[in-house]
Amino acid sequence: MLIHTQENNLAIPEKLNFQVELKPMSFLKESEKSFVEIPDHSVLIRKDTEQPLSIVGNRYEPTQYYDIIEKQTEGLEKSGLLKNSNFICKDFLFDGGRRFKREVVMKDLTIEPKVGDLVQFTQTAKSSHDGSLCNISDSTPKRLACDNGMLQAIWQLVFSFRHTVGFDVENLVSIFNSSTEKFFEMEPYFKTMANTKISVKDVELALKQTICKRKATKKKNTDHKEKLLGWLLAQYKKETVNLDDTVWAFYNALTNWATHPELYDYKEDSKFYNIEESNKNQVLLFFRSKQWENIAFDPIRSNQFV
Repeated sequence: MLIHTQENNLAIPEKLNFQVELKPMSFLKESEKSFVEIPDHSVLIRKDTEQPLSIVGNRYEPTQYYDIIEKQTEGLEKSGLLKNSNFICKDFLFDGGRRFKREVVMKDLTIEPKVGDLVQFTQTAKSSHDGSLCNISDSTPKRLACDNGMLQAIWQLVFSFRHTVGFDVENLVSIFNSSTEKFFEMEPYFKTMANTKISVKDVELALKQTICKRKATKKKNTDHKEKLLGWLLAQYKKETVNLDDTVWAFYNALTNWATHPELYDYKEDSKFYNIEESNKNQVLLFFRSKQWENIAFDPIRSNQFV
């Protein structure tokens, strides 16, 4: 969940300024009424509340969230990005503090695929206290109109580090600079999507063959997920109101589903963070498919708005 937002400021909020430490793991042996320590495993806890966060192996090295933030901040400052743009900083915590994300959205580093439709450069740092994530630097564009994370396999730059050793300032400066260059290199690609005409039938067929595909059974004799297909088609039609019947509208319908799982009809106790990661992977896989290639890179379609 979002815990803090600030503009043109990268200060560490109080909710993220906590330490974690390792404690020996043990169990109560009833017959002897004593605790027996479990070798090669420890419990990771918050020092301030003593809340257990995860069980880890003896090779695990704890990462403090504030260390990740400080290195990201210094890297952004040295790269010169903060001098070239105003920015919004958003901090997120998930699963009781077990996962963390900080987004720095550069408000003035933008691409405009269609007049009035802005895409902003976003640099994200992620980490976890339960082993589900390495320390990650993730650079992806974000669409201003709906806050979509703009996923695309051919330009999304994700760098993972098992520990903070590789997550050093000089490394990050290089990453931020190359990511910015790659972001602006994608402008013609985005504009091509905005000028490539498609139909609802094109979208439906592509989805049935990929993301919405399922194996038919005796109980349910259909080869696609009807509920998901209906939702994605409805989202595509919403996008076409401002983006017309284009690949760009289809693209944004997919990234909306991938980055906003709370908008879909999942169960109330669903872990949205896990769902978001799963949906992102499905969309990224789709962007490598022949169905997407046939739609997005068809020279006949791309000339229809010229």
